[in-house]
Amino acid sequence: MPVFSYKVKNSNGELVTGYLELNTEEEVIKELKSKDYFIIDISKPSTLEKDLSLKTSFNLFNRITTVELTVFTRQFSILINSGMSLIEALGVLIEQTVNKKLKAILIDVRNNIESGLSLSEALQKHKNVFSKLYISMINAGETAGVLDKTLNDLALFLEKENEIQSKIRNKTAYPKFVMAFALVVVLILVIFIIPIFQNTYESLGAQLPLLTRIVINFGKALKTIWFYIGAIIVFFGGRYLIRKLNDTPRGKYFFDNLKMRLPKFGELIRKIALSRFARTLGILLSAGIPILRSLEIVRGVSNNIIIDNAISEVKDSIRQGENIAIPLSRYNIFPPMFIQMVNVGEKSGTLDSMLNKVADFYDGEISSSIDILMTVLEPLMLLLVAGIIAIVVIAMYLPMFRIYQYIS
Repeated sequence: MPVFSYKVKNSNGELVTGYLELNTEEEVIKELKSKDYFIIDISKPSTLEKDLSLKTSFNLFNRITTVELTVFTRQFSILINSGMSLIEALGVLIEQTVNKKLKAILIDVRNNIESGLSLSEALQKHKNVFSKLYISMINAGETAGVLDKTLNDLALFLEKENEIQSKIRNKTAYPKFVMAFALVVVLILVIFIIPIFQNTYESLGAQLPLLTRIVINFGKALKTIWFYIGAIIVFFGGRYLIRKLNDTPRGKYFFDNLKMRLPKFGELIRKIALSRFARTLGILLSAGIPILRSLEIVRGVSNNIIIDNAISEVKDSIRQGENIAIPLSRYNIFPPMFIQMVNVGEKSGTLDSMLNKVADFYDGEISSSIDILMTVLEPLMLLLVAGIIAIVVIAMYLPMFRIYQYIS
């Protein structure tokens, strides 16, 4: 379906521009006149603008990153806070957005708003980009008339999330590089170097040690297509089975519980889940969303079924007149400090700000935990790499201890 750009004036004499995806120019004229617009110009966009049609949203190589969504939300917040209307703000963002997929979505959102939909309803059409939390927050901000504040809270939330993810990526970059380097070295030794030694030993009639035979056979396997076919089957098959198990309540509970029992890493995973839960719930409550609805939205945000089970119990407790802290105390994942601060916040009527303080505390803890983990992990990775290479080198030279008896 072709995309048409238009330039019109509304009943107040204000200039309005935008895009419509319709079959013919006559349909565009009919649509614009139905809104009492005075038409100034209608034209088909340039080749570049045609590429911005919603078909780009199916382009797997043009995805929208968390950073891009964060930047968009922050800029949207600033524009709305400066007094711009939704249409004007979206127009500015469309002009300066580089990502074609995001630009196409913003064009569609603006067109839907011009057609009479609210911002949250327009965003709802793109649930694969804007999360349930994002849309619910926008809806609450529109309902309460505090959209600028809500967008600012959303931007802060996304910035915090992105900051944690970025820190984890940066801190794990070096260990990943070391492992990749070790893998390349081992493959070169096993595939190219060891066969040279093998031929020498066999010409002398030497009986190769077990370790050397294992490494040689592994090198031979790496040269066959069946090894890679088997590896691919095991990798993707195992991944599929784990996902299927993770989709069941019992499987999800098993994996989440296992992750939190991992030495050191389990504590970090728990802090990330608690921070995400506290910050999300705090933002929703500060936006004026009722607590039961907020708990419904926040379910699943932490990506931890133990917290999700606690949320379900909290909702039931609130319906029965109890407070939040009691059901939370029944789950070991919530530390006493967390429960106490939630209890104080609820009794003092400052639950939203207290939850944000809890999230800030855990964000600091997460940062410290990542630094400590990486400090310990880096030397362990080096030892692991050295150990792997040492095994291969020993396998290469171990037969030399027997070589002289075969020479004689």
